[in-house]
Amino acid sequence: MYILKRIWKYTQKYKWFFVFALIFSTLNVVIALVPGKITQVLIDDVIRGDNISLLPMLLLGFFLAASIRSLSIMGERYFIEYFSQGVVNDLKQSLYDHLQRQTFNFYNQNKTGELMSRMTGDMEAIRQLTCDGILNFTKMFFYLFFTFIVLSKISLKLFIFTMLASPFVAFFALRFSKKIKPAARRVREQFSRLNSTVQENIIGVRIVKSFHREEFEMEKFNRENEEFFRRNFASASIWAKYFPLLEFFSGLSTFFLLLFGGMMVINGEIQLGEWVQFNSYLWMLLMPMLMLGGMVDLINRTIVSGERIFSILDREPEIKNPENPVVLKEIKGEVEFRNVSLRFGSEVVLEDISLHAKPGDTIAIMGATGSGKTSLINLIARYYDPTEGQVLIDNINVRELDLKVLRENVAPVMQDVFLFSETIRENIVYGVDSASMDEIREAARIAGAQEFIEKMEEGYETVVGEMGVGLSGGQKQRVSIARALIKKAPILILDDATSAVDMETEQLIQESLEKIQKKCTTFIIAHRISSVRHADEIIILNNGRILERGTHEELLARKGQYYKIFKAQYRDLLEDNIIKEKQVMS
Repeated sequence: MYILKRIWKYTQKYKWFFVFALIFSTLNVVIALVPGKITQVLIDDVIRGDNISLLPMLLLGFFLAASIRSLSIMGERYFIEYFSQGVVNDLKQSLYDHLQRQTFNFYNQNKTGELMSRMTGDMEAIRQLTCDGILNFTKMFFYLFFTFIVLSKISLKLFIFTMLASPFVAFFALRFSKKIKPAARRVREQFSRLNSTVQENIIGVRIVKSFHREEFEMEKFNRENEEFFRRNFASASIWAKYFPLLEFFSGLSTFFLLLFGGMMVINGEIQLGEWVQFNSYLWMLLMPMLMLGGMVDLINRTIVSGERIFSILDREPEIKNPENPVVLKEIKGEVEFRNVSLRFGSEVVLEDISLHAKPGDTIAIMGATGSGKTSLINLIARYYDPTEGQVLIDNINVRELDLKVLRENVAPVMQDVFLFSETIRENIVYGVDSASMDEIREAARIAGAQEFIEKMEEGYETVVGEMGVGLSGGQKQRVSIARALIKKAPILILDDATSAVDMETEQLIQESLEKIQKKCTTFIIAHRISSVRHADEIIILNNGRILERGTHEELLARKGQYYKIFKAQYRDLLEDNIIKEKQVMS
């Protein structure tokens, strides 16, 4: 009931649509009783009573009843559809908005396919309940209410006889409810895993084909699909076990009607027309009993889906905007880390990191894979919060700054480049509300993207395809650099931003960036010495700790880890210099 109550809260905005659907549904049920009464009069008064003058009125009444019922069905369907679609639309928007507020860590812990199944399959289960489910439940109630009154009035004795099997129907319906709920939960969970498997495969299809792993992926999908089949079949087996019982005991009511009703007609206790009327109304009474199992299953599936949806809505974002945030009119770009540590559970990612970047400084960060480079710069814009210590911008703790303002003033080029399936122009201006074509071209020029863009047939209006599939790795990186530069933010982050471009292109980009780096504080993560040698400070990370720090010249003089990296990358050049020195000396 807790889950159903929470879903019901989303209906308040559309309550009048529900009220009108209820009115039309009630009218539908009431009008459905009319043909039975007309049939009773036709048999007892017209046929057996030989009162032929009533026939035209009865036929007219039947026509009017059919017309009014058609209109009532149209009205109930219109209003209940608007009601259900509105509820699901608002719930879906709430879930989507909540997902937008979640942190990087949330997406580290949840698979995309599973989240998608909540936005699709689970939402559809709720839509079915708020549409057909509520409509059928309403009809069940009114059919029971009105037919109970009418059948009791025709013959209370016969009504009692025909209801002898109803306790058994209720008993097996409750048993069915207890069995079907865990089965429905297992089906929804497996659907999420199956959805996740398909999504990962489609996204990574080029890797699959590159490594010739089609057979492996087909076998993996087959395992998940077979498990989905087994769980669905287990759920269907519960239906197969209980529905025949529900059908059987519901059918007993007809048996009792034929047995006891026939005897009462013979004995003259009721007329033949009343027996026929009773028979037509009995099916209206039995229908809710037959629908009970389906309703129970629908409610349980909705509860399971609701639990999965609200489990996300109940998860508060780890990083929130402070209650009274500091809103700086202008951020200069001074960045300081004070004894910063970061842990994910028991895993130590960063430990006791301190550094200070003045406005306009360039800080380069190097280190082996997994040393904590990306985690370090992700603390600047509060993609994560440090476990210990403080990150400050312009001498204010980032935890106190307005989150929107903070992130508007940080321009990142992520390590994993992602482009939307839009035009190149739309991808470049993604970080700003509006930008002129001159600004877009300038950003593309600095990023080294202008030349290849203008060679394309549609230029900046070229649609790059899903995840930028229409561009090479280097081209995607250059578009992502342009996307960051057009923000003109005081803090620029380049996370391995030129790893996919050739040395010549990297040199051109570096020369262009040097002209604008004086206007902003820049953090560069790179593996090439050529990308970091002009930085104001170079930091070498090792296992989350600062191993070395200094300028290019200072670090070379120390002959530590940085010197080893330099020798590895410039071995050929060093050997040539040694040979030339020997030749000069000789």
